[in-house]
Amino acid sequence: MEVKKLIVCAHREAIGRLGGFAEKRACWLAAYKERLPEPAYLVKPEFYLFLQFDDARSERDALNFGLTVFDELMAELAAETLLEALNKGCTEFIFSCDAGVSRSAGMAKAFERFLDLHKIPYHVEVARPTMPNPLVENRLWQALKALYSKKTN
Repeated sequence: MEVKKLIVCAHREAIGRLGGFAEKRACWLAAYKERLPEPAYLVKPEFYLFLQFDDARSERDALNFGLTVFDELMAELAAETLLEALNKGCTEFIFSCDAGVSRSAGMAKAFERFLDLHKIPYHVEVARPTMPNPLVENRLWQALKALYSKKTN
């Protein structure tokens, strides 16, 4: 089984990687706050999902500060995108956010857990030290498990 590459980075790095993208099949999940950089729309691979949400670490934080939370619908859409890409043979999974530290790392961590559970080999490449957002990680992890069990039953 081919080793999957999980990349956690900022949008500008993801855009740079995808701009030079040639023969490899990639999947890109990008979390943004206000606006995704314009070049993102030019380099999007076959499998991609652009999600607009803030770096809220809990529902309480989101309510108290008027933030957009990574909700169950976003988690389900992300899980669908990742599983479809995985089933179609993608080898590179790029997770990006504005800084490439917490939202992207939360999504990547959930996918790592999924790959571990199914004994799929992978390698993680991070552009800088990360601090995965626990709300993002847990919601996506739950969505991946639920969607996978629904598809296998």
